Amino acid sequence: MLLGSMRVNGAVFLVFLTLEVTEILLVIGFFNLSHGGTEWWLHAGGWMGIATAAVAFYTSAAGVMNGTAGKTVLPVGGPLVS
Repeated sequence: MLLGSMRVNGAVFLVFLTLEVTEILLVIGFFNLSHGGTEWWLHAGGWMGIATAAVAFYTSAAGVMNGTAGKTVLPVGGPLVS
């Protein structure tokens, strides 16, 4: 999905990029915790999940606002790969 989103726009790519980082941090955190580590990685993954939600909110708001206004109100960038 991350690679495919490069053909949509920058905002959608950023959603999938932050989601990927969130998932990696959470996997490291759960692995670390199951082997006697601390919860630091899980907290980092949680905060990254909040950042992912904020990016996803902006992206969906831009889709709705730009679609209903008929012009660019919130910029989302162009495709990273054509």
